[in-house]
Amino acid sequence: MAPGSIDTDEVLDPRSLLQRVADQVLEVVDGAGGVLVGLCDESSVTFITGSGFLKAHIGTEIQVGSSLAGLAIMTRNVVRCDDTSNDDRVDAEACRRLGVVSSVCVPLLRGQEALGVLAVSAQSLAAFNDHDVALLSKLADFLGVAVGLAGDLGRVQNDLLLFGHPLPDAAVEQLEAHERARVDASRFVMNVLRPEAVYWMESRTRVQAVLDNPELLAVVFQPIVELSSNAIVAVEALARFRTEPARSPDLWFAEAEEAGLGLELELLAVANALVARRLIPDDVALTVNVGPASIASPRLSQMLRAAGNAGLVVELTEHTKFDDYEGLLQALGALRESGVQLSVDDAGAGFSGLSHILKLSPDFIKLDRELIKGVDTDPVRRALTASLVGFAAGTKAKIIAEGIETADELHAVRALGVDYVQGYYLGRPMPLGDLDFERHRPAELATVR
Repeated sequence: MAPGSIDTDEVLDPRSLLQRVADQVLEVVDGAGGVLVGLCDESSVTFITGSGFLKAHIGTEIQVGSSLAGLAIMTRNVVRCDDTSNDDRVDAEACRRLGVVSSVCVPLLRGQEALGVLAVSAQSLAAFNDHDVALLSKLADFLGVAVGLAGDLGRVQNDLLLFGHPLPDAAVEQLEAHERARVDASRFVMNVLRPEAVYWMESRTRVQAVLDNPELLAVVFQPIVELSSNAIVAVEALARFRTEPARSPDLWFAEAEEAGLGLELELLAVANALVARRLIPDDVALTVNVGPASIASPRLSQMLRAAGNAGLVVELTEHTKFDDYEGLLQALGALRESGVQLSVDDAGAGFSGLSHILKLSPDFIKLDRELIKGVDTDPVRRALTASLVGFAAGTKAKIIAEGIETADELHAVRALGVDYVQGYYLGRPMPLGDLDFERHRPAELATVR
């Protein structure tokens, strides 16, 4: 399912909805071979959609009093027939012509009002069991709700035409009540017919709430320290979400990506970070995290240009694959010509390899936390870090080791020739006002020389 492909109005359109049910029944009910869905008035049923071997009979009108479908409508009960050739409730000759050997008919109800019928048939004897009947009954339950809502909408709209403008409170309340019911029914319908759509809808709702209320996305800043001077030379802007569900920022951004709002959420995080830039000393850079899609977006370059490009670093995060590599290089080239520097995140952990880094020629290469963890005790980690330091020197890039949590890890990366460090040992992500820029050095670092 592509992001943005679900249209709840289309799902609740009666004819579209009924067709989807007809098609789905053939997949979920093993014995089903043909499906017809009909809407009724007081005396007749008209089959408006269908699937399988009965699809050719869409448009057929039958009398309520002369069929199994009509019996289900009249009694408001499910009617099941295991052998149409030996059941006095059905027209055996008509079933023979249609090829219907067994059948289940379920009324579509709104309360006690019959709106239509779901008729499922097979070309074999006793094709349906109790489980099938229960499943078809559930399908018919929400079809009755959805079709009834569609009818209500038409009546509501017609009623509103009588009021003129502005609408009376009663009319507004009526329309709002319908919309709430429509949305509830939409989720219910898609939960059965398109289960993946429910998660998609809820994801979009959660992310959109943040986009509509930017204050729900807070920004904290973590210092990046230059080991040669023990000075804070940059701060990385990190998103924190002030809303439910309580979870890591990575999960928020992953959900936004799945919901088709990843670009919007990333750009909001950048915008909120740039608001605080005027509080950062001129000799301290601001690093913002963006993915390839954001870098390729003209909106990012406009935001950075408006903030003043000097002293800005874009950290390219690659947690999803990106196909337009040529476009990415062009966008990065334009940004860097304007004075923005480039850092590549999670070297060795994402989709980027050494050849990728060579093509990008970043100003900074950030070593992943999983590489740095235990670098003071693990000879393999030390050897790999040393090789990356040498590799970076050949490309004129600087190494940033992230995830420094102990004094021993700090000593180890210093000895290996790492240029910059970042991690909880040096300073946790914090509001900008809590960073001591006057000293340009976290208190913890004073004891580690």
